[in-house]
Amino acid sequence: MTDTQISSFLSDCVVFDDDTEEGLDFDTLYGLYISWCVLGRKVPIPDSAFRTALELEGLRARKDHGQRVYPGLNMVGAAARDYVMNSVPAWTETDNRVPVLTHLSEDSVPSLR
Repeated sequence: MTDTQISSFLSDCVVFDDDTEEGLDFDTLYGLYISWCVLGRKVPIPDSAFRTALELEGLRARKDHGQRVYPGLNMVGAAARDYVMNSVPAWTETDNRVPVLTHLSEDSVPSLR
């Protein structure tokens, strides 16, 4: 991946907010990058090369509770939506929590007459 590609990724998917200490952890940022690659039909680079590319772009992570966090970064754009939608846990067969319907009103069920 060239520097222009990482620059494109950052300009498409990340906004910088200097007023906050919060940011994106490395796993989230890499997941966002993967979503961007999938949407743009690009071949993603390994996470270690991605980390190096971020450093070459001047982004420095800080350690926060054992995680690398890039302060001031927030996700935006189509890749952010894709990443968030695909990060939500899906229903699994081992998940036995079923919503319980406690009250059913006849008025709430449409008639087929």
